[in-house]
Amino acid sequence: MRLFVALNLEFSSLMFLSNNSTLVRAISGNLQSKEIIGIVSDIRSISSGFAFVSFLHFLAKVALQAHLSV
Repeated sequence: MRLFVALNLEFSSLMFLSNNSTLVRAISGNLQSKEIIGIVSDIRSISSGFAFVSFLHFLAKVALQAHLSV
């Protein structure tokens, strides 16, 4: 739903970070997963309304552990 909010606010570019590498690879076109094909199709369709969209895999646990170690 955040994609819809960003579209309504007329954002031209977005960067999404996700812990789900399977989803990020599927959206980026590097992986076909039958289980999430509908979700990926919807995300790609909505994303086409932006000039620039980036989906990145982000390891939140690793980042948090690194932050807590400092």
